[in-house]
Amino acid sequence: MVAIMFFILSLITIGGALGTVIARNAYSSALWMITSFLGVSGLFVMLNAPFIAMLQIIVYAGAIAVLILFVMMLMDRRVLENKDRFNPQYLWGAIFGAGLLADLLALALKFKIDISQAGKNLTINGSNTKMVGDVLFKHYLFPFEMVAIVLLVALVGAIVLSKDDEKEAR
Repeated sequence: MVAIMFFILSLITIGGALGTVIARNAYSSALWMITSFLGVSGLFVMLNAPFIAMLQIIVYAGAIAVLILFVMMLMDRRVLENKDRFNPQYLWGAIFGAGLLADLLALALKFKIDISQAGKNLTINGSNTKMVGDVLFKHYLFPFEMVAIVLLVALVGAIVLSKDDEKEAR
């Protein structure tokens, strides 16, 4: 049953990633990206990491994807429509991606990766959420607070930069 769920979630993740790249419309591409993020979240649930799975949904599928959609809505639609669909160097990226995929498949076959034991070590010392909280707030409290301050300054800076000057409006 675990292998079937892994296969289904992998198909959702890979299908969402392919949809992100192949979709002709930028908005559809963003929605496919959210689908891929949800598939990755399901894979984290299978690894007995519910905290990371929820972070994946809240931060990536929620905040980042919504931010991307807002940016696309604020951009001039004509500018998006007049852009070339593909970069002329897409062939090199496709060759590199196919080579990387072949390499990963060869490694998986060589080492006979067994997914039945995946994530077993995450639940040894209790709750995953408690372990993340202990490490974050005991050992990395200062860097955590510094990141919060930097994000606050970035938010205030974005608001100041996007605000129209009253002099220009007159």
